[in-house]
Amino acid sequence: MQMRSGLARTAMAALACASLTMGAASRESQTEATRKVAQAFLHQLFAEQDSFGAYRKYAAPDFKQHNPEMADGIAGREAFFTARAQQSAAHPGKLVNVYNLVLVDADLFAIHHHAFGAADDRGRVFVDIWRVADGRIVEHWDVIQPYPTSMLHANGMGCGRGERFEEALKLESSPEHTSCPAPDVKASRDASIAVINAYTAGVRSGDVRGSILKWFAPDYRQHSPNIADGIQGAIAYLEHEYGAGATQQPRATAERILAEGDYVLAHRQVMYPGATRLSTNVDIFRIRGGKISEHWDVKQLVPESSANKNGMW
Repeated sequence: MQMRSGLARTAMAALACASLTMGAASRESQTEATRKVAQAFLHQLFAEQDSFGAYRKYAAPDFKQHNPEMADGIAGREAFFTARAQQSAAHPGKLVNVYNLVLVDADLFAIHHHAFGAADDRGRVFVDIWRVADGRIVEHWDVIQPYPTSMLHANGMGCGRGERFEEALKLESSPEHTSCPAPDVKASRDASIAVINAYTAGVRSGDVRGSILKWFAPDYRQHSPNIADGIQGAIAYLEHEYGAGATQQPRATAERILAEGDYVLAHRQVMYPGATRLSTNVDIFRIRGGKISEHWDVKQLVPESSANKNGMW
């Protein structure tokens, strides 16, 4: 009986190992299928500036829309941009874009970019996320933040290039050639997520300083406009947000993770103490050598009304 139990445990362990391997293989296969859609779609959308054509070719006609200004589906999106083009001399298809980062993970892909409408426009920073099923885009989220007039560091909200209109015009940037380093194909997605989970757990426990000192690289670089650069800037900001006890902390009501190589993107809905509306946030972390080396964020308040019934989540 003991031998049989031992064999059973060995067999179960082997099955568990096989299941994990199959799971990893399945994720990798799904990621590569999504990548093909993402590359073709983003090229047509941005490089060819064929917004309507890209969605007609790669999206399901009734795809689910979470941008609060647009109704569902291709028709809702086209109606929004047609009306906007009629109201503005600057056609939205001719925006100047700086493409900072593209990430693909399982059935999701995302792009972090900075769009300008005119020479005197500081632009807006976007994170767009799409979900793919059966080779078609079936859902879209975005978080949009105006580029601020000032920030607490000189790093910019992207990767330090194309932060102004004139520079963006000259910058050779595309979804295929982003201004930030592409994800490291040798880095482990799961290991990167584990670092972020451990860091986040420490911060939420109230040990902000200890968690930052443990998990941040000595040359940590900040891109959030409201946080000063470096480790001490992060400690000062996050101790204010998370150091007053659990009841006074921002509370994430929903979260999805999209990770590739050495990057982890956390898409969250957050309720801040004293606030009356949710904020939809995206935080992007870069991990090198088991430490968090860089951070970006984009934040948008959820509006009181929406052109669709889906909410920003």
